[in-house]
Amino acid sequence: MHTALSYRTVHEKIKEFYQFFPEHIEQGVRRTAERLIEEALKEEIDILVAAGRYERNERRRTHRNGYYIRQLVSQYGLLKVRIPRVRQGKVTFQTLARYRRYSGEVAELTRGLFFAGVSTRKMGPVLEYLLGDRVSPQTVSRITQQLDREVKIFHTRPLGDDYRYLFFDGIVQSEQVTGGTLKGPILVAYGITHEGRREVIAYMKVARESEAAWGAFLEDLFRRGLIGERLKLIVADGCAGLWSALERVYPRVPKQLCWAHKIRNIQEKLPKRAWHSCLAEAKKIYQAPSRRKATERYFAWSRKWKRKYPKAVRCLQKDIDHLLVHFSFPVKHRKTVRTSNPIERLFVEVRRRTRPIGSFTNTRSIDRITYGIFWIINRMWEDTRLANFTHNS
Repeated sequence: MHTALSYRTVHEKIKEFYQFFPEHIEQGVRRTAERLIEEALKEEIDILVAAGRYERNERRRTHRNGYYIRQLVSQYGLLKVRIPRVRQGKVTFQTLARYRRYSGEVAELTRGLFFAGVSTRKMGPVLEYLLGDRVSPQTVSRITQQLDREVKIFHTRPLGDDYRYLFFDGIVQSEQVTGGTLKGPILVAYGITHEGRREVIAYMKVARESEAAWGAFLEDLFRRGLIGERLKLIVADGCAGLWSALERVYPRVPKQLCWAHKIRNIQEKLPKRAWHSCLAEAKKIYQAPSRRKATERYFAWSRKWKRKYPKAVRCLQKDIDHLLVHFSFPVKHRKTVRTSNPIERLFVEVRRRTRPIGSFTNTRSIDRITYGIFWIINRMWEDTRLANFTHNS
């Protein structure tokens, strides 16, 4: 009796087939792949039954019970393979485990489709076009479930505690509900490690950006391992609920209020004619070479504008201590950590990818596409380091 074919053996035989025949006979390649896999499955079932077809002997463990058709998505296209059945019990085929029901190429294709906004309902026709054959609803369901499992793993995986800087912010997405659409935020955590590696660490879809929601998000990060022992600074916007939650979960970590958000807050309290002059001078505060110089510029700005625009001055005055925290860090890091712009740039990409969709059909579809976008971004960053963020900086 022959040894069952391994994934490597099947793969190598199909590669040989490609070498000897023209590329345009893709149907023949798929057929060859199907037969090789079926032969391997047949040999496995022979070993399991311990008897040939219609053979009577004392070693027989069970009986064959026909076949069923299973679609396997592979790098060679959509394969239709006959899977042997037995009368008693369920068989776990090593050949399928080795071959992998969904190849890495197709897993990435699936991520890309969801990333591009293809709904589950449209996935079948799109895969049919790409793979060259009709894809059953069951196959689409299995592909979707596979992606859902990846999303769940991302949400529950253990986290490291090597982050030097953390950034928090939220982005709003629309979801279809009975009677219209409902807007809700996605809370996002972005980090820079001590080695200068960037990462979208986690995200959470919530009903509203409240202290309870931010608290649940931060506590989840903490439970999964991000306890902040090596954390040097947290950067966030002025959301009161976020700051209250940060003080509760990470009370000992210094916190920087985002200057970009603060400038926008000041602008809202100024007439349009004063935007250029007043805001330009306010920006010189965070551009100062030192905290002492920044403090001097702040007092000079305050004295100049407090009579004309008292609300704008009070807006800056009440948060000035949190706005100057970044001056305690290396000069080459200050531009990065004085605002939440690094995470805002992520949101630009999210909006660009999701704008054609409009509103999502449900929370799960939001989860899948958000995961797909962040998964691709994290992969782009895997082998890169920020030049200014090293052990010696």
